[in-house]
Amino acid sequence: MKLSNFLRRAGLVCAMGFVLLGVTATWAQDDDAPEPIVSAPKIIEALTAPKDIVPDRPGAMSRPRPSARRDAAIDLYVQFTFGSADLMPHGKRQLDELAMALNDRSLNAFGFLLGGHTDRVGDANYNIRLSLLRANAVKAYLAEVHGMPLSRLQTVGYGFSRLLNPAHPTAAINRRVEVRLLASSGTPVYQNGDDRLVPTPR
Repeated sequence: MKLSNFLRRAGLVCAMGFVLLGVTATWAQDDDAPEPIVSAPKIIEALTAPKDIVPDRPGAMSRPRPSARRDAAIDLYVQFTFGSADLMPHGKRQLDELAMALNDRSLNAFGFLLGGHTDRVGDANYNIRLSLLRANAVKAYLAEVHGMPLSRLQTVGYGFSRLLNPAHPTAAINRRVEVRLLASSGTPVYQNGDDRLVPTPR
């Protein structure tokens, strides 16, 4: 009896072990899974919505102040092959939505700054180069596949200097492309030194 009880208990422990391993594997896959593709209407909404709302202070209501306006911008998850600037199918689908948005009549008079961002894997110089290469790959795709004039697009690579989630510097959410609205002269529409982005609409 004692032996059979031991075997039953051992079998239960093994089963629990397999369940826990399965949950851990699922979490690991979810962390690396691509973010949902943001649609063209959501991108247009983010780049055209008013940006002059001041966050509430304790005990006070928000009041619009033109001097506090932020640049209109949005973060998009554009998937590349690891360690390269080669676009993956998910990344191309996201850029197809971006192209539709930027060519919409509400935005087609503006230029845009494409900023590449990486996570904190590798040294700073490597990531700055990689992020610029990826921003240039986005620019090339928009121009070659969707016919956007190169004069409307500027690029910059930030590396990991502007992590979206500093508490988790290697998280996938830090690997992104920032799209920032520019005036026709090539300068940000709203300039006040605030580099925070408009949250991506869901």
